[in-house]
Amino acid sequence: MIAMIAMIVAMGVVSAVAGAKTTRSRTPVHVDSHAPAACGSRAPETLAQAAGLVATRIYAGEVSSSEVVSDKREVEESAPLLSAVESGEPAAIEAAVKSLVYSGTHIVRLRVTKGSTLLADVGGPYILAPVTGVLQSHGRVIARYELSVQDDLGYVKLETRFIGAPLVLRVGARNVPVQGLVTPGPASIPEHGPVHYRHIAYQAFSFTADAYPTGSLRISLLVPLPGGIAEESCAMVRSDELGLVAQRIAKQFPLSPGDFSTYVKLTQGDTGALLYVRSGANQLAGSTMQGPSKLPSSGRIRFGRAAYQVSSFEAPSSVGQVRVYVLVRA
Repeated sequence: MIAMIAMIVAMGVVSAVAGAKTTRSRTPVHVDSHAPAACGSRAPETLAQAAGLVATRIYAGEVSSSEVVSDKREVEESAPLLSAVESGEPAAIEAAVKSLVYSGTHIVRLRVTKGSTLLADVGGPYILAPVTGVLQSHGRVIARYELSVQDDLGYVKLETRFIGAPLVLRVGARNVPVQGLVTPGPASIPEHGPVHYRHIAYQAFSFTADAYPTGSLRISLLVPLPGGIAEESCAMVRSDELGLVAQRIAKQFPLSPGDFSTYVKLTQGDTGALLYVRSGANQLAGSTMQGPSKLPSSGRIRFGRAAYQVSSFEAPSSVGQVRVYVLVRA
């Protein structure tokens, strides 16, 4: 999965320029006596929570995914690194660490220490989501390591491509100097709540991430507020936002039968929604082996024991136009 994300990241940054108009497209609201109540004043926070859910899930994937576990195992089982640490030879340790960082792994920075002594630290300058572990030889701990599979710039690229909200990254009061961020950004950004910047109204969603090798990094999304969302139900606000994320992710994939399941897995992981890729009534891939027998292009359904808000979109694929259905718990 990280390999697929890395491919997406390598495709470049779409700048999150403060003040840019949102391209959010929404289905006209039709209110009737059976329609759910309008979200009203809760709409901005509901929207920001949906975008923030994706942002935090992207971050969590850099810490606890199966690929991270695999990278940790590769470090812990590296014969050249274990041999070099046991020998205590600085040049050999540095070479072994460089090999792990630059030989096609997902690792962007790797740090090895023994007690309070730094043996090697190789990789980029602005890194987040570190994970730690120990190096052992014959059951004995010989050193500790800290690695990361994502840098600040890579995270900004993913958030920009998948969510599209302008971002501010700060360590304390200092902006992180990477491309694609809002600069200088609002002087003060709440954890949650309204914020104005350059005459544009946003709803902020902020959370704390781990910086490398220690300390905290504050990630703040400035979520633009489209007109009319207060008239939608809160379930529709969430569904529309997560549906847009699913659509943005689809644009990064060469959709084909071999990629449908990967797309569904990645998008479900980032949104928490159920996804189904269909050609007419034929299910090509889905979050469950068998999806709902009938799916509306939009609206509310019951599936299993839960109610879902449905949004959908058409996408080109190697087998022709397909429709992607996104089911968000109502």
